[in-house]
Amino acid sequence: MARTINEISQEIKEAFVADEVIREIYDLQPGLPFDGQFSKVSIEARLIYVFASGVWLMEQLWGVFRFDVEKKVDESYVTSLSWYYRKALEFQKGDSLVFNDKTYSFGYPVKDESKQVVKNVAVRQVTDDGVTKLKVYFSDVNKQPLTGDLRESFESYMREIGAAGTHYLFVSETPDALRVHLRVYYDPLVLDSTGTRLEGGGKPVEQAVEAYLNSLEYGGTFYASKLVDIIQATEGIKDVTLDGTTWKGTKENRRRIDADSGAFVYVRNENDVVYSID
Repeated sequence: MARTINEISQEIKEAFVADEVIREIYDLQPGLPFDGQFSKVSIEARLIYVFASGVWLMEQLWGVFRFDVEKKVDESYVTSLSWYYRKALEFQKGDSLVFNDKTYSFGYPVKDESKQVVKNVAVRQVTDDGVTKLKVYFSDVNKQPLTGDLRESFESYMREIGAAGTHYLFVSETPDALRVHLRVYYDPLVLDSTGTRLEGGGKPVEQAVEAYLNSLEYGGTFYASKLVDIIQATEGIKDVTLDGTTWKGTKENRRRIDADSGAFVYVRNENDVVYSID
């Protein structure tokens, strides 16, 4: 953890009064701290503060530099999960790969972000039928699947840049449909019997569900408890119980759900949310 200006100043002051030559020049009293012998507005105190501020600034800059270096080192580990993640996002529609004989790897000679059509990626290492495989979820900017020739092009690209002998599972599907069954106890001063705001309109519970699903990291996990916490924190809601979720055609009480596609889409049915006055 980086030091504060006060911490740096204190270390300088302690070293200052501990120095025998300085103690003799200033006729300092042994055992008394710097602040007990110098005014806060003294030249010495001001110089120490200025110097400490400079040291603090340098430490901040070195901290940022260290973070950037460590990040670059982590990303440079070839065929690590983070490396595959970054490379998947770098896929360029319609461009050929070129072999670099210095790095012994394939890449694009020119970076063109307008051709980078893969916008959502998740990479997992899984075991399938006793074989370790790399599972790659990918989709476009709207979390919709890549299909046809474009999907084949992306998969060929990943096999080309990846380590030889790697087994892949590619997943690019429409987001998993998810229904949420709730019993909501509301404040009649804020909401009506349908869950609509009395002032301004809109249904905050359904909006909270949709916002939570959209906020999940691609390839992430739905947690029932987190959804309940978010709904309970919504204005006009006094209490809520989750009566289950409908996923893949079945309604169950699920603590967590890992989307087959890597993402969810909220499906609203009229009777999924029951409102009652507390």
